[in-house]
Amino acid sequence: MTDSLNGTTRAGFSGVQISFHTQGHSHTVLSLTRALLFCLGVLTAVLSGAAVTTPAQAGKVLALVNDYPVTDFDVQQKQRLNRIIGGPRDRKGAFRAAVNEAVLLTEAKKLGIEVSDAKVDKAIEQMAANMGGKAKLKAVLRKNGVRLETLRRYVRSTILFRIFSARMGRTLKTTVDEKEVERRYRKILNDPRLKPVTIYKLREVLLPIDDPNPITRKQLTIARLAEAQQIMARYRGCGSLKKITSDIFNVRISPLIQADPRRMPKPIIKAIRKAGTKRMIGPLRAPNGVQLLAFCGTRKIVPPKPDKKVIRQMVQAEIINREVEKVMRQLRRKAYIEYKDPKLVLN
Repeated sequence: MTDSLNGTTRAGFSGVQISFHTQGHSHTVLSLTRALLFCLGVLTAVLSGAAVTTPAQAGKVLALVNDYPVTDFDVQQKQRLNRIIGGPRDRKGAFRAAVNEAVLLTEAKKLGIEVSDAKVDKAIEQMAANMGGKAKLKAVLRKNGVRLETLRRYVRSTILFRIFSARMGRTLKTTVDEKEVERRYRKILNDPRLKPVTIYKLREVLLPIDDPNPITRKQLTIARLAEAQQIMARYRGCGSLKKITSDIFNVRISPLIQADPRRMPKPIIKAIRKAGTKRMIGPLRAPNGVQLLAFCGTRKIVPPKPDKKVIRQMVQAEIINREVEKVMRQLRRKAYIEYKDPKLVLN
């Protein structure tokens, strides 16, 4: 079986081939998410891998699935894996995925259904090849605290899901309503958070007052205020700060601060506009000294427009997850599941 998406992602399960690629470093994790959602054709949100645990790692048992324990460790592993491939990171969603995986693995064992290690290895090798090699894959897993066995179980359970759904005569419906895609696109496009915003570029100059003695502290404050006035008189813009403070002891100049004026106090905004870029604001009394503020100009940030392809993938993923859950609900009903926490019971 082969699935394709906009000519960029392909996978087949005759030999269980998993293939994906990324488009730029900044989109690596998102690309992995989309690829696994559609390469595996199923269940990122429902079947992400949980780890095999030793007694020392297991922690609290949350449920027994056909006498197989689903633990806190399993849920944590699933949450960490989902940072890489996408899917639920919340505890309840990750718990659902861990239970679903345990159902697939234990029910398959009861029925004598096996997925060979060679088939799992081949799928993971294909994933690694598209990530830049096994070393890169292992590095990503290690960085996120995910065991390789967690990924192996994820791949194995995904293959098992296809086997079970085929036996049940279920075919995943993945047809996307383009009107829904357009509606989502327009909603995101009109989100105020995606409107262009003008950012204020600021730098803070602090003249610290470290003396705890009230009498000498007062004298030091007067001296620091005088030094602040001296800096203000010399100021010729943000580029001059280092030079004009070079002969003054203990001056701290902050890195460039990018502030959203929509979240700033109105008196500060008014003072900034009045001062412009050639005069400093202050001096101001701060808890730890005397403060000056330099306005270095503005920067306009225009968020990128939403990508309809990504939105279509999101909608398709939601459809897949609903279809997957229909199958998994039937399988859960056939399994013996003992929940240790009433709040975690799945329907």
